[in-house]
Amino acid sequence: MKTIIKKLFVAPVLCLLLATGCSKSFESLNQNPNKPYDVSPSLLLNGILNDMYDAPYGSDEKYDQYYLINYDYYGNNRYDFGSATDSYQTLKSVMIMEAQSKAKGGEAVNPYEALGKFFRAYFYTKMSLQVGDIPMDSALNGLANLTPKYNTQKEVFVQAFKWLEEANADLAKLVATQSSNTTEGQVLKGDIYFNNNLSRWQKAVNTFRIRLLIELSKKAGDGDLQVAQQFAMMLSTKSEQYPLMESMDDNLQYTYIHPTNDYPNNPGNFGFDALRYNASDTYTGLLTQLKDPRVFVTMEPATALVAGGISPTGFDAFIGANAGEDLGSMYTKTNAGQYSLINRHRYYDTFTGEPGIQIGYPELCFNVAEAINRGWITGDAEAYYLKGIHASMSFYNIPDNGPMTVYFLHPGASLGTYDNYTVNLDFTNYYNQPAVKYNGNNETGLAQVLQQKYLALFRHSGLEAYYQYRRTGVPAFGTGPGTGNSVRIAWRFQYSQIERTANADNYNNAVQRQYGGNDDINGVMWILK
Repeated sequence: MKTIIKKLFVAPVLCLLLATGCSKSFESLNQNPNKPYDVSPSLLLNGILNDMYDAPYGSDEKYDQYYLINYDYYGNNRYDFGSATDSYQTLKSVMIMEAQSKAKGGEAVNPYEALGKFFRAYFYTKMSLQVGDIPMDSALNGLANLTPKYNTQKEVFVQAFKWLEEANADLAKLVATQSSNTTEGQVLKGDIYFNNNLSRWQKAVNTFRIRLLIELSKKAGDGDLQVAQQFAMMLSTKSEQYPLMESMDDNLQYTYIHPTNDYPNNPGNFGFDALRYNASDTYTGLLTQLKDPRVFVTMEPATALVAGGISPTGFDAFIGANAGEDLGSMYTKTNAGQYSLINRHRYYDTFTGEPGIQIGYPELCFNVAEAINRGWITGDAEAYYLKGIHASMSFYNIPDNGPMTVYFLHPGASLGTYDNYTVNLDFTNYYNQPAVKYNGNNETGLAQVLQQKYLALFRHSGLEAYYQYRRTGVPAFGTGPGTGNSVRIAWRFQYSQIERTANADNYNNAVQRQYGGNDDINGVMWILK
């Protein structure tokens, strides 16, 4: 995971000065001739898009219980959450990007301002999902307000939906009109995700809105949020007004390019890291329970079990540790070959790995299936459920039927020396298992949807798998001494230390209102009540 430096909720003074009405003579005297002051909106966009990226191979994955740290030098699997992500500096860049697009000839509706609305919804809700109430309306006002008040979490989501509605409308207008204005501020450039394709951005914006509606499953009856009504509106007019992702080609995903941005697991860190992390039973155990072929692609068989006579392509050869296991015990067992490792052929053999999906088509399919299951909208939940499974399988190039070659690092060998095996697949047999075949619009069917969504999110989309567990309890997360926090999964992150001192009154009011005055990682935020 990229390192995140915690900052004050209000942007640094330097940026505030640049954004306020300083006199021209003052600016000219204090400008560094070696630094650009007239920044293109495309350059700012590129930085914002990189800030959107949630990488695999970091704390998110252990909090998602996909795989675990077994060596204390690298960390631990404890849910002793610290400070949340601070995206206010990125949001300041969004404001400057919008201003620069106008300064560079952009019309009132231009690609940068349209995406700016999406970025506001994305980053404000990202912060709110971690802590609860946050400064929003009075944030980013510079020296005019250095102690912004907190908006409630509900207000954050209500405003986010307004921004997303406007972003969709603006993008639709831009796609339809193809403005003849070719000035710098009107033409999207610097887009690392969709190569400046506004139609694909419109699908991503609406797919993200579906994600936020699902995050509000406990608030489906709220009259202000209108969760079911929004869902029905979007699904009934998706062809004309609210286009959604239609295939894996529409994924908003981060592609790795060597040597400028390598996949976090790669040949360069294989010797340091490959044995320091092992499979989690939450993920690997679910795969083996369902006899799911994705286990052959994402994990390796436990070498001790194979040495004991179990077939390396048998589902009982794959085993993960409980996240709550003592770290010393987990380390000893991993090095003795008793636990599976992440598949080193897939994740360490190259510098480019696999794309990192930030907002994806499989997640959308499962979210729509969940909405139908819950009765928010009408439709065929099983059809969406099947689409989601097929889409996730296709990401790993797993065929519906026939042979598939799988690769595992030869025990004790260096990177590049693999054993290969043939696995014969039959999707019909896989799907017809009682644990997989959709049980209907009931609690069992909902659990199946959520399990398959969890499997599809492996190594993707940051904390989404953790948010699903926190919201639904599916799949069951492991706990014990190794997870700390009195054997509990934490419910939230804390506010930053600097916010507690620099904006103390508003911080204290927000914490009192939400959590009885204690900035408690086990406090239950509004969205979960």
